[in-house]
Amino acid sequence: MKIAFVNQPIDTILPPYQTSVGACTYGLACSLARLCDVAAYGLQDRHAGADVVSASHNVTFRFLPSTLSDRFVYKVRSTSSKFGIRLSPDSTSRWQFPAFGRQVAADLQDQQCDVIHLQHCSQYAPVIRAFNPLAKIVLHLHAEWFYQNTPALLRPRLNAVDLVTTVSDYVTSKTRQAFPQIRYRCETTYNGIDSNEFSREKDYLDSRHREEKLIMYAGAVSPHKGLHVLIDAFTIVVKQLPNVRLNIIGFQGTYSLNETFDTSDRTLLTSLAPFYRKNRMARLKAKLSLAPRDAGTYVSYLKQQLSPEIARKVNFLGLIPRSDLVASYYDADVFAFPSIWDEGFGIPPVEAMAAGVPVVASRSGAVPETVKDGETGFVVDKNDVDGLAGALLTLLKDDCLRKHMGRAGRQRVLENFTWNRVADSMYTRYQGLCATDRRKSSIT
Repeated sequence: MKIAFVNQPIDTILPPYQTSVGACTYGLACSLARLCDVAAYGLQDRHAGADVVSASHNVTFRFLPSTLSDRFVYKVRSTSSKFGIRLSPDSTSRWQFPAFGRQVAADLQDQQCDVIHLQHCSQYAPVIRAFNPLAKIVLHLHAEWFYQNTPALLRPRLNAVDLVTTVSDYVTSKTRQAFPQIRYRCETTYNGIDSNEFSREKDYLDSRHREEKLIMYAGAVSPHKGLHVLIDAFTIVVKQLPNVRLNIIGFQGTYSLNETFDTSDRTLLTSLAPFYRKNRMARLKAKLSLAPRDAGTYVSYLKQQLSPEIARKVNFLGLIPRSDLVASYYDADVFAFPSIWDEGFGIPPVEAMAAGVPVVASRSGAVPETVKDGETGFVVDKNDVDGLAGALLTLLKDDCLRKHMGRAGRQRVLENFTWNRVADSMYTRYQGLCATDRRKSSIT
């Protein structure tokens, strides 16, 4: 069997610096290569230094260059969004590197793949179907996108695929509600972790003997991830436990509202406005030389909320190499994940649990499917500063509880959320698809 993954052109697949969906492509593709021939497509521009056709872990990576027209449209859309012009989300826009989609479709025709697995990029499904009428097409959703898009936009894309799989029961339920006609070909495929990366046990004795405790966050440093909530909660924690530090790791940049929230919810948008309005105004002042060059970023907003005393205990580390990220999980005493949007899955809490670290997370989308409240950590309400602080303090003060929950989380991940387990399940689904005719109900 020959499988091809098609990644979003905005994503980076290869380590050491990967986007979240790119990392999922890499993890699943490398694990599937144990069972069948696997290729993965991406944009060459996102993989500087990589060969156009390269290989890793028995996976063939095919990186196609962007065209001048694609780069021009992408630049226009990016500029328009900076000036507050509302556009459809990049992730589903038909103007998201359309020439790249046609290039991939034509190249796939030459490869004669049995299954073509689209990583969230639904806009390429119709053209890939046109070039590859006999292949089975899987659309893998990594987040819900029904609030931000009209059914008329999505119907022809869903009609072009044989299976819709999503990263959580939360997203699967939303998909089935929006399109009941595909409920029998829409199912869940959880994300996973590489068990080889997390092969060692955490040394709890070492962390008990450390005078300073460490809280860690990993993920995008963007308003939808709720870092402002974590900063406020950390301020409360420090008042009771002065010997504590917070490390914030991840890409620093504000994701657009229409990619993360229901833009028809005016009450919600009003509550979020300070995090976005300040960014735009500060950027304008910076251009006029009235503010520091880095003003206007969400990071600068967060830093402004910190007193000098608290600021000395908070480290904004940005993107770090994959090996350093894994080591950071093992060094942490508690992992915090305070998202205020609805997570499609949320890989960082699962990786933290794989390292034996208890998690405090918000009740965000699929997070309660991975983090078991009271067993592998605590789940608190979104935007609940006091609840988040209280859960962090409970774990930081109790060495035995951290060890108990950390071990429970590690066991849960290794039993349920590894890429090998995901790959075995996905391969069975591929076999089922290839054994059947392409018969399904159309969405009208």
